[in-house]
Amino acid sequence: MNITRGIIPTAKKVVIYGPEGIGKTTFAAQFPGAVFLDTEGSTVHMDVARLDTPITWADILATVDWAIENHSAIGTFIIDTMDWAEAMAFRDVCKEKKVSGIEDVPYGKGYVFAKDKIRDLLSRLDRLKDAGTNIVLTAHAIVRKFEQPDEMGSYDRYSLKLNEKNISPLIKEWCDLLLFANYRTDVVTTQDGKKKATGGRMRVMYTTHAAAWDAKNRFSLPDELPFKFESIAHLFGDAPAPAQAQQKEDAASAAEAPEKPPVTPPPAKVSKSATAKKKAAEALPDRPVAMQSEDRDKDIALAILWERMAKQNLADPLLLQAVVGEKEYYPAETAPRDYDTDFITDCLLEAWEPVSKRMMTIKNDLPF
Repeated sequence: MNITRGIIPTAKKVVIYGPEGIGKTTFAAQFPGAVFLDTEGSTVHMDVARLDTPITWADILATVDWAIENHSAIGTFIIDTMDWAEAMAFRDVCKEKKVSGIEDVPYGKGYVFAKDKIRDLLSRLDRLKDAGTNIVLTAHAIVRKFEQPDEMGSYDRYSLKLNEKNISPLIKEWCDLLLFANYRTDVVTTQDGKKKATGGRMRVMYTTHAAAWDAKNRFSLPDELPFKFESIAHLFGDAPAPAQAQQKEDAASAAEAPEKPPVTPPPAKVSKSATAKKKAAEALPDRPVAMQSEDRDKDIALAILWERMAKQNLADPLLLQAVVGEKEYYPAETAPRDYDTDFITDCLLEAWEPVSKRMMTIKNDLPF
């Protein structure tokens, strides 16, 4: 028996949850060597590596088993989202018990059976993590009424949009890092004594438990951080992804090999996604000034946004500004060119359907 001391570098198990449109998928895509198991089609408009879309619970387990066998090709394995995966587990229980809904299993045991399936999945993910691959699970957030067991009264709090009694506690216990992402909202008191929410533009993530949300970390992180991968990137520097380790071995072998004449590398390939974005930006030179920016990334995002607006006959920046102003992300008089790039991509574009519906409603309500 040996006694060891010090920190042991290892892969991490991360759970990220938050409201729709906050940018969970974009955030997860920045993990080293990210490969998605996309259960809900959230990555179809992103230039990311993904595995075949699962249709059944058996597909999910088979994909994880494949990832274990091929772990050297995956730096971070991402299930996006876990609440859709949970729904597949529920359907699998219904199929096995020959019922139409999870609630139809007697004595509430349907959720217990589903919990066993989730526990089996987490066990397989542990094997993948032990092989050196980081694990990331994303989930949506839901607001639930929380009853404090040792005190009178109750209050609302954010939690994982998973079965509250069986599945959610299992996921929270399993992970090393539970991050709650949200827009920061400050509450101020007006002159007439009423409470008013302000802010809502800055995206943050919380790393420790609070009355209003679940969160935890095992790495002594600050309670609140900007919702950017750079905020936690240092956690993944000590344990290189398997692919990176292989590259180091190849480099070491190359150093021992006889010296070869230099070879001119081929020109870099431009991804289809990057090409499509460039064409989108160039195809709409007649955008109004309010939808143009001198920043390249922001201008591309604005071009894509303008294209969507034009296709739905919503080509008026004031309609967009009205919607953004209603939600108090920015004042209504703020031109879209002054929005943060992340806000355009991760909020407006990612949640385009409800944004466009509200724009259409405002347009139809105009008296002229």
